[in-house]
Amino acid sequence: MNPLLLSLVLSNPHVISVPQDHVLPVFGCGTGCRVETEQLSLPQRMPDGWLRVKVRQRTWVQKCDWKSTPVTCVDEPASGRAGPPVQDLWLFANCSGERFATSKNPNRTNSWEQDVFYREGPSAGEPKFQTVAGNPFMRWAKLCPAEAVEGQQQIRDMFHGLREALENKQ
Repeated sequence: MNPLLLSLVLSNPHVISVPQDHVLPVFGCGTGCRVETEQLSLPQRMPDGWLRVKVRQRTWVQKCDWKSTPVTCVDEPASGRAGPPVQDLWLFANCSGERFATSKNPNRTNSWEQDVFYREGPSAGEPKFQTVAGNPFMRWAKLCPAEAVEGQQQIRDMFHGLREALENKQ
């Protein structure tokens, strides 16, 4: 490598940045709670076919002063039940198996793994994109865009139907 280029890169680590194309930048984690995700690595294919990407997640909770008029709210780093304010994690996707996982370990040990579609009950076949489940479908979709097309259309159709129902009610 050119010595001048090497010294420039070493003196300014922000010159080489990782694109943020494979992570959901923000998702909800409950009322007044959001998780911001920064992609730290490019996706890598593991020997078992899963994809993985290293991320840094920042969790924010909204703290409101309900006694003030108007009510004022500020974002604060998470703590307690909301989890650590900042953590480095690995996100994993099995595109063909429609599975998503998170772990602190790059080899997927001790991971929280789940289906990205509901498999049984009245919602069977629908994408799992609700905050209560950690939004696995949309997070998986960023790593598996080709496999996610049908599920994304289901979500659009669901919201379109909801919007029409609300408009017809008025």
